[in-house]
Amino acid sequence: MKKYIFAIIAFALMAWGCSSDDDDCTIPVGTDVRPEWQAPNYDILEQLMCVEVTLQDKLTPYASEADMMCATIDGEVRAVSTPYKVDGRWRFFMIVGSDNLNVNVSLSYYCDRLHRIFTVSPWTSFDSSLSPSGDTGIYTPIFVK
Repeated sequence: MKKYIFAIIAFALMAWGCSSDDDDCTIPVGTDVRPEWQAPNYDILEQLMCVEVTLQDKLTPYASEADMMCATIDGEVRAVSTPYKVDGRWRFFMIVGSDNLNVNVSLSYYCDRLHRIFTVSPWTSFDSSLSPSGDTGIYTPIFVK
């Protein structure tokens, strides 16, 4: 009997957040622990790139204030952010530091409710002249297809 109860609970958790018109919403709960990403020392990095990243719609039902996002260059954390909500959209303001232009930047998103880390690699190239916000793909990266 307990197996059936756990199966029903697991199914309910997987279906939570999916609307009736989103038949392919199948983001399973994971086992990732909350990462211990630490912001870099910006004083030792030569250049900064500021961007406001909007969480993709498919992950919005699972988002919370406990989520995190980080940007990395060559595996080193170069930015860390927590979300804020504007007009129903979850956003992350990121200040990415680097010593070099045009290096690949990867982006990772930790979803606390799903216990999952989603990563886009490469996400973009480092460009300190980039506008902080806009309509291109880098501002709303696709973590889940």
